[in-house]
Amino acid sequence: MKLSKFIARFILITAFSSVILAFLVSIIFQYINFKSDLAHLRDELTEQKKREVKNEVNMLHGLIKYKEELLKKTVQNRLKDRVNQAYTLAMNIYELNKKIKTEDEIKYLIANALKNFRFENDDSYFFINSNKGQSILYSEQVTLDKYIDIWDLKDLNGKPIIQIQSKIATEQKEGFSINSFTKPNSQNQTQFLKLSFIKLFEPYDWHIGMGEYLDDLRNKNQEELLSWIGTLENENSNYTFINSIDGLSLVFEGNKLEKPKKHPSPELFIKQLEISKNSEGDFFEYKFKKPNSSEEFEKISFVKQFEEYGWIIGCGVYLDEIEAEIKRKEAIFEENIKNQIASMVVIFILILMIIYFLSIKISDFINNNIKNLIQAFRKASTENKKINTDELTYKEFVLLANNLNKALEDKNIIEKELQDYIRIVNQNVIISSTNKDGLITDISEAFCEISGYKKYELLGKTHKLVRHPDTSIDFYKNMWDTLLQGKEWKGEIKNLTKNGDTYWVYAIITPIIKDDIIKGFTAIRSNITDKKHIEHLSITDELTKLYNRRFFNLKIEEEINRAKREDKSLCLMILDIDYFKQYNDTYGHQKGDFVLQKVAEVLKNSTNRASDFAFRVGGEEFAIVTILKKDKVLNYAKAIKESIYNLKIEHSNSLVSNYITCSIGISCKMAKDIKNSDEIYKEADDNLYEAKNIGRNSIHVNEK
Repeated sequence: MKLSKFIARFILITAFSSVILAFLVSIIFQYINFKSDLAHLRDELTEQKKREVKNEVNMLHGLIKYKEELLKKTVQNRLKDRVNQAYTLAMNIYELNKKIKTEDEIKYLIANALKNFRFENDDSYFFINSNKGQSILYSEQVTLDKYIDIWDLKDLNGKPIIQIQSKIATEQKEGFSINSFTKPNSQNQTQFLKLSFIKLFEPYDWHIGMGEYLDDLRNKNQEELLSWIGTLENENSNYTFINSIDGLSLVFEGNKLEKPKKHPSPELFIKQLEISKNSEGDFFEYKFKKPNSSEEFEKISFVKQFEEYGWIIGCGVYLDEIEAEIKRKEAIFEENIKNQIASMVVIFILILMIIYFLSIKISDFINNNIKNLIQAFRKASTENKKINTDELTYKEFVLLANNLNKALEDKNIIEKELQDYIRIVNQNVIISSTNKDGLITDISEAFCEISGYKKYELLGKTHKLVRHPDTSIDFYKNMWDTLLQGKEWKGEIKNLTKNGDTYWVYAIITPIIKDDIIKGFTAIRSNITDKKHIEHLSITDELTKLYNRRFFNLKIEEEINRAKREDKSLCLMILDIDYFKQYNDTYGHQKGDFVLQKVAEVLKNSTNRASDFAFRVGGEEFAIVTILKKDKVLNYAKAIKESIYNLKIEHSNSLVSNYITCSIGISCKMAKDIKNSDEIYKEADDNLYEAKNIGRNSIHVNEK
């Protein structure tokens, strides 16, 4: 066999085998990796959806609990204020007349004054009883002219109403009591839950009190909550539902029912009721139809019971949507494989054709004088110029030289195209290269354009020029730890342009390794500023521009876990504007929105550290998460409280100041001692209540 034919066949067989083997190996590895990723993706999507519906239910449960507690606190504060006003009026009457009128005359004056004491748009009334059981002012009637003994008066549950009130007055001076009682002017004798505040009137051993019926207020509270929940937008086929424990649907398929109706599936409701009795809530699987559809699908829901209202709160996800996403990815993978096969077949045929014709040419050329051919090739290669065919003796050499000359022309064209490609990449791809010390050695025009710096301003410098001050040192430490191990790093980076504008990039940084030694790094970035802007809008409160309640629920969990990993303490501050309802009633909601914005500015300016976060979690309620230690957080809170006072926003109806003030509750703990976010939130909220209870414009922090 001639050498030329052997070489031609060897080239053809080797090329054919290599292409086939590479293609098969590529397809097999892609398939194995895809199947592995698919199983992981299914589990990950399911757990993600479960976390989403659980967080939604816990958020609603917490909100309902907060509204109920707020209702009780509001009623208590209102009753206490009014009884204190009545007490002051009675004491003034007593002091003014004790030396000029008889005791009976003074008693009549006090009883009639409180009988006629009314509050605008309110049917509440005062009552007066002696601590021995005599009725003085009863059901809006003065009963001094006849001795009415109500000492043994009991409510529907057998509780001695007057005896309990007298005990509170004589032992505690003042306090709250709760009992059931009939409503004034009612046509029946139905008793309703009533909350009363009692205060001792020392001169005559009386107690003065006022009460409010909680059923109407609670019903109104429930209606407002159901209406609000009914307006929540659903994602995909997810929706919130609320049922009563007696089997009535209140919010069905994400919509509030005008009239509650029986749950459409009694068996499903019984299962739901049993699971919801778990104090922490739980998941359960079942089949249920989708909204606007009669077909049933597998579904996982999380339910939790709010016992005071007798509500079952739930939210679920349909599993077919997860499977649909899996099938979509399978279809994309199959389509990609088909396209690859088609492309590879075409490329394979073209390669075989090219190799075949080249092998014939090579065989023809080799059969001629190899020595002269080698010399001619050497001359062309060493001088990098076209072969002069006039110097060649044989026709075959001339043909070979012409082909080589053509190859040289093609090479020049390819090099020009390569330069054009490099220019396009340089103008459009954000690329930078650094040495092992992080000093920039090369930079693309696209990098200069997005950063605002000239190339000469960047070369020899580090990327600290574009580093955003909000990015923590730990972020860059973790990045360098990965890179210095010779591993590739991927992630999102927040940067600053030369003129101070913020932009975001997704970066892939690859170490350049030679002889097992890192020589430098190459980074390729893509501009994701618009994407980050959209993400920012989704977690931001529209009015105050602070983070919203949904982001708070996510961030508090994240910060607890971060603090646990780093063995640090975590502090949660809850701040509430004092007498904000009275401010809105006096100045209007537009002014109220202005106050919320000014307070938000104070909080934003006070959370400049990367580890501090400010949120608006309710109407006039704000929260701050920080890793400050407990011995520093009190001064931090005082500075915020003083900054809000120094806004000097007039508030004529505040009982603590002529200007807008705030109350702050703080919970500080080592992260390892925090069970969950609900615990630290409740503790901070309780401390906020104590701050209000001691007179507002105050700060209260846990002692432990």
